[in-house]
Amino acid sequence: MKKTLLTTVAALGALAAFPFAANAADLIEEAPVYVEPPVVHQPKPIATAGWYLRGDVGYVFSDKTRGRYKVPYHYGYDLEYETYSYDEIELEESFLVSGGVGYRFNDFARLDFTADYFSSDLRGTSNCVGTPSSDCRYDDRAETDIWVLMANAYADLGTYGGITPYVGGGLGFAHVSYGEMKNEFKCGSHYSSSFCGITLKHGGKDSWRFAYGLTVGASYDLTANLKFDAGYKWTHINDGEAFGYDELDRAAGASGTQGYDNGFDIHTVRAGLRYEFGGIGKEPAPVYSEPAPIYDQVVYK
Repeated sequence: MKKTLLTTVAALGALAAFPFAANAADLIEEAPVYVEPPVVHQPKPIATAGWYLRGDVGYVFSDKTRGRYKVPYHYGYDLEYETYSYDEIELEESFLVSGGVGYRFNDFARLDFTADYFSSDLRGTSNCVGTPSSDCRYDDRAETDIWVLMANAYADLGTYGGITPYVGGGLGFAHVSYGEMKNEFKCGSHYSSSFCGITLKHGGKDSWRFAYGLTVGASYDLTANLKFDAGYKWTHINDGEAFGYDELDRAAGASGTQGYDNGFDIHTVRAGLRYEFGGIGKEPAPVYSEPAPIYDQVVYK
């Protein structure tokens, strides 16, 4: 009986001690667990291909060039001509308007077609035929209307703080139209002639001519699609017809074109807006940022 009682007490003591042993084991901390950080995607702005429209205004600097004209003479029964040169022809300063449509191929290359228009006064001077320059000079004046139609290619040189510098070049044609040319005879004090002080009128000519140009400038991003564009452009226009003969020469049998210019070098500064329909796209660019390690909390069972 006594032996049985001792066995029962020992068994109860072992059962009572078991929970304490289990709880002590549960207090042991587990090793920290690192969680793999996610890859974060951020949108990166990129220039996309697409069409654009542009409009500009500009200032045209004066340009000096040369020219020539023919004077008819009667030799026997045939009308002959001799050619003389202008001392100087000046295309005076004026303002320009321009518009165009273009296409952007990528971040660096674009192409557009533009139409430039300006009207300018022109003045030419030369010696009277057969007299010293101090005694008689021709003073010629006319108004010119000039259209320049050109295909232009550009290389954008990267964007820095919203500003994109570029260079470009173009080929095309210019339509130069002369108004009526007024030819005034100006005589010195030592020269007397029935022509002194009179003004003869010559009909203006118009012609299409080859033209080419170079440009440099920069654009600024006002919005994702709208850009402010400013730059300098040099345009060369080939030589061509200027004016015909006056009434006296036509009465003597002269016909055709009497005066020619040697072409023009047009220097302009311009500014305007360019609206790009392609605008700015979004391209995913993964950006990895190393966060602090994340630990699992200790769990008590």
